[in-house]
Amino acid sequence: MIDFSSLPEAATIALIFVLRGLNLTLATMRLLSVVRGRIASAWLLAFVQSFFFLTTVAGVMENADSLANILAYAGGYATGLLVGISLESRIAPGYTLLRLISTSRGEQLLEAIHRSGYGATILSGKGLKGMVSMILCYAPRKQSRKIVEQAETVDPDVFITSEYVRRHSGGWL
Repeated sequence: MIDFSSLPEAATIALIFVLRGLNLTLATMRLLSVVRGRIASAWLLAFVQSFFFLTTVAGVMENADSLANILAYAGGYATGLLVGISLESRIAPGYTLLRLISTSRGEQLLEAIHRSGYGATILSGKGLKGMVSMILCYAPRKQSRKIVEQAETVDPDVFITSEYVRRHSGGWL
């Protein structure tokens, strides 16, 4: 463990901030690993996260009446959360299922998605204002933004939802 009492005050504050930030970044990544069923990575992240957490709490508790330490802890918490979310969105592991609903350009959307190299299936349905086309597109999460932008170019009025796909089997039909 780190002997916080031997460090200069500025170093203690900085270390608390950084350790708490790392702790929350790892916590965010761990939570996402749990949700995605990645047990081994969740265990490893939890182990490292708990080390950072205990080290940080020890540093704060050595001088619990220091407002600077408490602010560093809170600032590290908030920063770590933002870094974790940003990191996760950049890594963007896994796949997403996009649902694209169009009142008039379903076939054009389907063709554009196929031309881009992605599988998609079109279904007919009835909405509030009449017949609609619903396109289901399964794609890597990293590519979903590109598909959405392309769809909005083809049909500016397209309604789009997406969800994380935890498990899948089979292939393209």
